[in-house]
Parts: sequence; structure tokens; C-alpha cells
Amino acid sequence: MHNLLILYNPYYQNDVIEQHLKVLIENEKVAFGKIRSKLKNVEHGFEDVLQNIYAQTSATNPMQLFLTDYANMFVAKVIEITNEDMSHIAPPYYKEKGLEVEQWFVIGDIKELVRNDFETVRDHYLANFTTPNFGNHTYATYGNKYVYPLVVEMKQPVNYFEDSEQLYYPNVFQTKEFLEIKNNLMLYSFGKVYVNYMHPDTMNNIISAEMEYQANCHNPLYDMSSVVIKYAKTIEQEIYLFMKKLFMFLTQKNSEILKIGYSVQSKEYVLEDIFRHKPNLGTYKFLLRHPLVENALESYCSKGLKFYISKTVPYYINMIQNIRNETVHAKPPLHEDVEKLREKIIGVSGESMVLELVKTRYKELH
Repeated sequence: MHNLLILYNPYYQNDVIEQHLKVLIENEKVAFGKIRSKLKNVEHGFEDVLQNIYAQTSATNPMQLFLTDYANMFVAKVIEITNEDMSHIAPPYYKEKGLEVEQWFVIGDIKELVRNDFETVRDHYLANFTTPNFGNHTYATYGNKYVYPLVVEMKQPVNYFEDSEQLYYPNVFQTKEFLEIKNNLMLYSFGKVYVNYMHPDTMNNIISAEMEYQANCHNPLYDMSSVVIKYAKTIEQEIYLFMKKLFMFLTQKNSEILKIGYSVQSKEYVLEDIFRHKPNLGTYKFLLRHPLVENALESYCSKGLKFYISKTVPYYINMIQNIRNETVHAKPPLHEDVEKLREKIIGVSGESMVLELVKTRYKELH
């Protein structure tokens, strides 16, 4: 997936994202215009690279466009790039102010990454970018000579729109309650550093579940099924990231592991496919029991790491499978079971199993 970065200038419009979000909500897509600067008339030295990216971008092959004013950062799912006038699906200020648009980026979804936190934008997101057309160096916040749109690559690649069935723009500019819960979780459960290494959807799912739980935990008749489903989805996402990192680590030691076969819903795969297609949770337990994987864990992992991978992770998978399957196929979960699951997810009286997965992936598998 291609990635571009654009700096949006509040000088042209002080509520740029809000204006585009309003159109997106009303039309299910919105055009973002790259404005030609009146102060800087510098042409790209890599226009051919950009045109190639533009030509490849479509609804079936979207591109990620990062938008920042340095204090805030958003990522947009771009489904079309064109020179044709798209002002009919753009905020009215483009026409009202007579702004000259170099290129229109048609956005199908947008996700908020950072709000009013320059240090996080600089130290986590921009520091994760390299600039292929400027010596492939890490993005330089100060004293750079970049021309935008800027082609960027990520040191730690993230597809922020991996779940094609979910729309993210309804979550942009969340409520004060949402942000307060997020801040408390970062301070007391996960830590700011590790939150940045979680799956892009993890915090949103946990916070949404927490808001629903807190609002209804004193009502013994309330059906907590949706809370359980959000927790289950969180663990599925984090285990998928963990397993991809684990198998990347192990296959570097023994490439034969890539050929291990497995099936999902009567379709045949090999382990190499995991890097492109997320399997079900049961597949991971099957793969971890394969002799090639067991031998690799024994040979290349510490005793503690091997125990965590072969015993703790399958235990977490079983726990999620049991409560999720009961919730989906049988009856609403008992509040006592939801409370125990919540404690394991956010880390009440012990470390969060989400945090364990993230820490182990980040610190041990390299």
C-alpha cells in the first residue's frame, strides 16, 4: 500500500478536517484538494513517482494519505486521485476562496491518530516515516526541503484500514468521556509507549467496551454481548499481529516453516499466506503444535518466551473462543464472566493480556 503525507495549513481554513468530515458523513466520500502554494513555486523532482501512485490508486487498491498540521494527525483512505474538478464533493471553502487545487484526493474514510499533541506526532508518527525520494532518511521535522505530497514509507508498516468492513470516520473527534477513558487507560493500564504499538483499532474497541460496561454494569438485566464481542475482536487483532511477528521471526531461522499447510473453511493455505490473510483463532493453536514450529521455538526462543507462546497464548485463545461462542450462539454472558474478561483485557489486579501480547511482540520478537 502506498503512503503519502500532506501538511494542511490552517491559514487556508481553520477547520479543515471538520469541513471534510461533514461532507464525508453526508456523501460517504469527500474530495481533499492539495492547494498550490502562493509562496512556494517548487516543482517535484519525482513527479513520475507520484503519477505512478495516482494511477494505481482505486477503490480496490486504496492509498493511505496522512494529513497533519504537526499538532494533529489523521490518515485517510484514498480511493481515487484526479485532476478533474471534484469541488462538488468537497467543502465549499475551496470555491468560495478561489483556491487553486493541484490534485484532488477522493477519500472514502478517515481516521484520527493524534489530537493536539505535537510531541506524539513528531516522536511516534513522523519518526516512523522514511522519505524514499530524499535519501530514504527518517522524516526531518525541522529544516527540511520537502515538497508535498511527500512519498513516505513506514519503518513499522501499518494498514490503518485493514478491517474493510468497518468505517472509522464516525469515531473522529470523540467525546470528552472517550478521551478521559483513553487517558486513564494509557496512564494506569497500558502506558503511552505501548499504546502506540497496538493494533490501530485496539484502543477504540476497548474504550467503546469500557463506556458501555461502565454505563450498564449495575443493571443485572443488561445484555453485555456487544461488550464481549468488542473484547474478542481486540484480542483477535492483537494475536494476529503477534503471530505475524512470531512467524516472521521463526521463518528467518527456518524457511521450511513457510510451507506448513492448514485449512480455513475448506480453503487450503500455507503459513506464508498468514502475512496477507488473517486466519481464525483455532488456526494459531494448530500451527503452534506443528513439529517444525515446536522445534523452532525450542531452538530459538528463551524458556520463558517459549512457555508464553506455547502455553499462555493458546490459553488466551481458548478463553476468548469459549465466551465469544457462547455469547454469539447461545445466551447473553453472565456479568461475572464479563467482569473477569474485562479485568484480563485492561489489567485489573494484574497485567493486561493485551499489554502482554504487545510487550512480547515489541521487545522479544526481533
